[in-house]
Amino acid sequence: MSMNDFLSMLSKEQRLALLAALQDQDSTQTTPTPDVPKEVKQENISRSDSGFIIDPKKNSNNRRKEQVKARKNEWVDQGEFRDTETKYGDRSPRNRKPSKKIDVECSVCGRSFETDPKYVYGEYHRCSRCIGR
Repeated sequence: MSMNDFLSMLSKEQRLALLAALQDQDSTQTTPTPDVPKEVKQENISRSDSGFIIDPKKNSNNRRKEQVKARKNEWVDQGEFRDTETKYGDRSPRNRKPSKKIDVECSVCGRSFETDPKYVYGEYHRCSRCIGR
């Protein structure tokens, strides 16, 4: 159905009402401005096309960067809670033996270093200095 067919179906009163509605809509068709808090200065605000307010102070990557400073480590290792009782019985003992490292020679620089045996395979081994070469 074309627009001419649609207009021909309307009565004279309906055409006038449609024309008035279209003219009224054109005169009031402005983009609504969102309410801006009074604390925010107008010159610091930029509006996007969709009506959102963008505050450049919050979204700026040019903020002053904070310098990283070393602080004292305040964490204290207090061990396990040995006095805690469970309903399932005694705790299992923690008596695993520490792993034994083996001595390996670096195939690049010839330096001798210790490593865990599970990482040693093949003929050629590299130390931590030569691993990036």
